[in-house]
Amino acid sequence: MDMATLTERRQDQRKTRTARVGCGSGYALDRLEPAIEVAASGEVDYIAFDTLAERTLAQAQMRRNADPSAGYNTRLPEIVSAMAPFVSDGIKVIGNFGAANVPGALKATVAGLRAAGVRGVGVAAIHGDDALRAVQDLDPEIPGVDRRISDLGDRVVSANFYLGSEYIVKALEAGASWVLGGRIADAALFAAPILHEFGWSINDSDKVAHATLAGHILECSGQATGGYFADPPYREVSGLHRLGYPIAHVRESDMTITKPVGSGGRVDRFTVGLQIPYEVQDPTAYLTPDVTADFSNVECVENGEDRVIVSGARGSKAPDKAKVLVGVKLGHRVTAEIGYAAAGCVERAELAARTHRDAVERFDAEISEIRYELVGVNSMVGGKFDSPTPAEVRMRLAAYCTTENAAKGLAAEFDHLYIHGPAGGGGVVIDIRPTIGVYPLYVDANLVEQNLEIEES
Repeated sequence: MDMATLTERRQDQRKTRTARVGCGSGYALDRLEPAIEVAASGEVDYIAFDTLAERTLAQAQMRRNADPSAGYNTRLPEIVSAMAPFVSDGIKVIGNFGAANVPGALKATVAGLRAAGVRGVGVAAIHGDDALRAVQDLDPEIPGVDRRISDLGDRVVSANFYLGSEYIVKALEAGASWVLGGRIADAALFAAPILHEFGWSINDSDKVAHATLAGHILECSGQATGGYFADPPYREVSGLHRLGYPIAHVRESDMTITKPVGSGGRVDRFTVGLQIPYEVQDPTAYLTPDVTADFSNVECVENGEDRVIVSGARGSKAPDKAKVLVGVKLGHRVTAEIGYAAAGCVERAELAARTHRDAVERFDAEISEIRYELVGVNSMVGGKFDSPTPAEVRMRLAAYCTTENAAKGLAAEFDHLYIHGPAGGGGVVIDIRPTIGVYPLYVDANLVEQNLEIEES
């Protein structure tokens, strides 16, 4: 048989192949039981965990600042223990578990698999999302802060590139069964195994957009299966307490979205259709590190109970700019609440806010931002809706202070509202914590330099 015939046969085999990918999590503290259910379903060959958001990465950086051995996903040992039996059975696991400490995550994963008796498995770590040196050299102005990196000095604690699918595919091609990294873009975690299964080039924009669509549907875990959807009596979802996570069976030109049999939630054209525009500013140009995806002509067609066929994504070349998330020390954040009830509760809560504000004027030079809200009146809608006077209300303080001393002063004065404030206040809760603000900026994508490290369990 000549080489041309062999190539045609491989292409025909790939056209009939299905890439089976499941979701393990949509954020750092997501439930683990649905991930186990997905892995045990017999419906997946890959399971991907999205464990990072902007604030999660900032929190991870703060943990690493306090302890250089920390900074990776806090639940990684638990996840490794839960997934180890499935890795032994051939399922491959992918996740941005590394957060602010990819080397630490690699070490913890290898140790966890060994402790679970899983030996001889390749664990791949993707390095290269640390962009701190690159942005220090560029010294750009940070949008939202309106100051250059150099102006902020040691207040800039981290900068991370959003990475795409390419090095996950390389890791899978190298035989890794567990792939981890830092700030890997959400959809890329799920798109990469699809590209690997079909052998699609990262430069084939339509194929990458197709895989990215699947990844985008899966990346928020239960949102595609009825989570964040229920709105009784208009939209009913049963079994939210045992919500099943989504699974994608991806083919050459379409995919079936489903969930484990017997799990809670629902999969239909409404739940899947609502997830597709989620966090997409322009459906004709959804920017990812891998592709500029066009979801404007995507169709969702129901094909039986909890089964939806999705198709229609197109793509063009990836953006020339890489997104970087910059972490900046903001000092200390203070949040506090006190409750008032019965007649006059709104007026008393407003008086409490004025009383506290007057009491903390002496800290104004150390307060960068302060606000007061009445939960149940104006905290979410800004008082734009007329409504009857509530029977109870919570007055909430939120402030950023440049010094810990000021933060403690604001907290102390809030506590004084028990006796020095209006009548009937109760249920005071106060929280003070150091905080990092996160700000996106965009730099030349050619500055991203990745490399792969593989260890055996």
